[in-house]
Amino acid sequence: MMLFISVLMLLTLRAVGEVVKDFKDHDCKEFFLDEEPPEFQTNGIASQVPEEGRYVRICQRYKNKYHYATLYDTTEKIPVYSAYRYERTIECKVKRPNIPWKIEPQLEDNNNGKDMASEKNVWKNDRQAYDSNYVGTDYNKGHLFPVCQSSSDDSAISTFTLTNAAPQGCSFNKKWFHKVENDVRKSLQKCVNERRIPYVVTGVVPSDGTKMANRVNVPVYFWTAYRCCGSNQCQFGGYIMNEKADVTRDFTDMTSFDERLSEYYKRPFTVFKSAGLTGKKRKFDERV
Repeated sequence: MMLFISVLMLLTLRAVGEVVKDFKDHDCKEFFLDEEPPEFQTNGIASQVPEEGRYVRICQRYKNKYHYATLYDTTEKIPVYSAYRYERTIECKVKRPNIPWKIEPQLEDNNNGKDMASEKNVWKNDRQAYDSNYVGTDYNKGHLFPVCQSSSDDSAISTFTLTNAAPQGCSFNKKWFHKVENDVRKSLQKCVNERRIPYVVTGVVPSDGTKMANRVNVPVYFWTAYRCCGSNQCQFGGYIMNEKADVTRDFTDMTSFDERLSEYYKRPFTVFKSAGLTGKKRKFDERV
């Protein structure tokens, strides 16, 4: 099905985002290398999420299929990261679709349904960013799981939720696309062609107080890391870019990457806990 057909179907088919207690006890654990989510550490005690209530796990689902997982910060109103598998086998040539952005009703009230919805249809409780926050600002909605790294029409549509986006200045948005997202796609294409499975985690580091619309944190760093394993070999790549910089910091060593993120987050942070050699093989399908 062509992408523009899927866009039209969005008017009648609803996306679903499911708030869960623990990624490791849910089907969307498949989006993490060896089913191990990134790890924070607080007061010497390892934990997937250091402050319960502030950070919310979302299994992002559309048309009864999970497409990626997001850890969302309800205090700063931006995601910490989105985790997904890279399964695209052809070059991304689709024009960015004009799809209405959704919010997560369960972040406002746990009793709300799982269906993503327009903010005008949800009673707001100040726990997430809203589309109206971007109106009249100089910021774009920066995808963490980007459209051109999705592998199907449905997957592309599922990325248009504000729980998968953070404010990016217009010029930074373009730099991130050309300097990072394009490099990641090129690096992972060989991995996919060799029938190996790349796992990607993309996140942001909140600023010390810069706010959009006086409520949504404008991140100071965007980052992404991938791990591609198969046949007893693994490949790692990491990128960090300051929102005011023109260049990226590239990493080929996971330890150095984790140390840098830990410095920025001011707490220990491990993106890939596993060595990645025990991951299950999965059939690639639903190509765009």
